[in-house]
Amino acid sequence: MENVVLVDAVFRTSRDLPMNYISRPHVDDIFINSLAKETHIVIHGSSKQGKTSLRKRNLLDTDYISITCSNIWSISDINESILKYAGYTIITSESKTIKGTNKVGLSVELAGAKIGTDITIEVAKQINRKNLELDLENTNDVIKALKEIDFKKFIVLEDFHYLPIDTQVDFSIALKAYHEESHFCFIIIGVWLEDDRLTTYNGDLAGRIVSINADLWLDENFDELFSVSEALLNISFSEKFKLNVKEKCNGSIFLVQQLCMKVCESQDIYRTQAINVDVAENIDITAEIKSVLDMHTGRFTKFLMDFSAGFQPTELELYKWILFTLITIDEKFLIEGLPIQAIRRQINISHPKRNEVSLKKLSGALNKSVDLQLQNRTKPIVFEYDLTRSRLKVVDKSFLLWKQFQDTSELLDYIDIKMTELELMQE
Repeated sequence: MENVVLVDAVFRTSRDLPMNYISRPHVDDIFINSLAKETHIVIHGSSKQGKTSLRKRNLLDTDYISITCSNIWSISDINESILKYAGYTIITSESKTIKGTNKVGLSVELAGAKIGTDITIEVAKQINRKNLELDLENTNDVIKALKEIDFKKFIVLEDFHYLPIDTQVDFSIALKAYHEESHFCFIIIGVWLEDDRLTTYNGDLAGRIVSINADLWLDENFDELFSVSEALLNISFSEKFKLNVKEKCNGSIFLVQQLCMKVCESQDIYRTQAINVDVAENIDITAEIKSVLDMHTGRFTKFLMDFSAGFQPTELELYKWILFTLITIDEKFLIEGLPIQAIRRQINISHPKRNEVSLKKLSGALNKSVDLQLQNRTKPIVFEYDLTRSRLKVVDKSFLLWKQFQDTSELLDYIDIKMTELELMQE
């Protein structure tokens, strides 16, 4: 039998593209068209919705350098990584910047580029003779250095949402300079739901970036996914299964892939079949979804317990009560975005010191919510707080689905809030 493929290669999340990757016109076509426009591209959406796969599918490895952002980085750290991946070696200089920090010197190994670009030996010699020095906080210096080596690749910044807010704002300002003073184009990938995150940080970016929402999966996209998967594995999913998956998976492509793999493995299907096999004919889709989501119970309960403890003990325990809102409020509000005023109202239903929970104190806690998740090694993050709109949004769709199958009082136990106490306070 020719063209045998493994179920894992079709459905499992991995570093490589899944074999059943689907091009979505409202996502892939916009991305491809934007690549030729010499504009910055922002790819955003919930966790595990195909943002990175979009880039991997439509660009060759030689078309870009890719940098994964850190939650402790400043703009200097971003610029240093860009120069390193472009092929430079960076050493600390004795010269000082205006702010009093050390400048850095640049050199290039004569063997050529180390990571991201192709530098001839002659160009490397010329650069090394110039003794280039620059201020890593100065975007113009970085642009000049990239021009010296005739750098022509896209610069991909993965996990942009992990950067501190101040760094996100600083880099949004730097993007305008990259657009006006060079032909260098960035592809920024982040977990957030609104289209205009970066233009909110810097209004001058309007018209200078293209924002692509990778979150949206239409029914026809799932239909094509099923069709391609069936052809690869020589199987046929039941129509009832496909309809139920589209209806109950809340648009989560990650969950759809997990379910497809699970039902195949339940019938001992691990590779392309010699003859066509019917799959998922008589299956309880709700039970299957619960079974898949149960695999995330450890991760989500750890998130609840770790986050509820906050950075340190405090009198108001606001991180615990932020989770109280996530647990007790209707899912649709969490998807649309929950305003801080609504969070405060929900907390005040039951908080023993409700009169002390001010918007200022609550905002301070919410502003650090991503930092706390990262400190606790919660990846992907479960929710984020959009400071510019003062809204909390759940960005891990699996959490919302998982929560539907859990007992509310048990979830509240994880964050040390007892249902009986709540009931007494609400009377």
